Amino acid sequence: MADLLSQRLDPDMWGHKAARLSQVADLGLPVPPGLCLSSASLAHGTSEAITSICTWLKLYRPRRVVVRTSSTLEDGLERAHAGRSVSLLNCPPDASALARVIDQDLLPREELEAVPGGCVLVQEQAEASLYGVAFISKDRLLVEASPYPDGATAGMPLRMRARRDARRFRASTGPEQVPSLALTAQLHPLCQQLSAHFGFDVDVEWAWNGAMVLVLQVRPITQAALEWAS
Repeated sequence: MADLLSQRLDPDMWGHKAARLSQVADLGLPVPPGLCLSSASLAHGTSEAITSICTWLKLYRPRRVVVRTSSTLEDGLERAHAGRSVSLLNCPPDASALARVIDQDLLPREELEAVPGGCVLVQEQAEASLYGVAFISKDRLLVEASPYPDGATAGMPLRMRARRDARRFRASTGPEQVPSLALTAQLHPLCQQLSAHFGFDVDVEWAWNGAMVLVLQVRPITQAALEWAS
């Protein structure tokens, strides 16, 4: 077991998703709290997992929880394998129910115990007005925003699409107006910082609560994203 906010995680042990989020938290950037559970340990019993999840829930008191998988087989520099991971949204903050979901729905489906760096990430679900993705390449930022968690990555209706570089800004919004300039003003330096830290162009999943941007995932920018940017 490992706490996402207080430990620097090894990607070979916890997967790229969890390890990168631990680095983002170490940089002082806002990341929803999370608990990492080794899939190899989970496959051999859930009693310790229930105890750990219960302790974590009492510590952070999330209203809703998202459960995600992480491994070294996804989000790598050489191979992206986008969509390989599983995310379960709107889970109740109940340790027994979460352990049952992990045991019945995640471990058999992904066979994570046999995957190097296999991990299940139990994380507080961000309560936000906007969720989206941001790509930065050569100081050019592209943003898509949706009112739904994972909406921008699942092809759901967008509320905003914006493009920004050092000299120009362009945004298109849906029927409901979005403070796109304020949002991209936060996303631009954040993505630049993450790109400089990790050493590659980044694809960032984020949530915006009206005051700050929360980082949900960080991965290398993929060819599909580059084609979309062009």
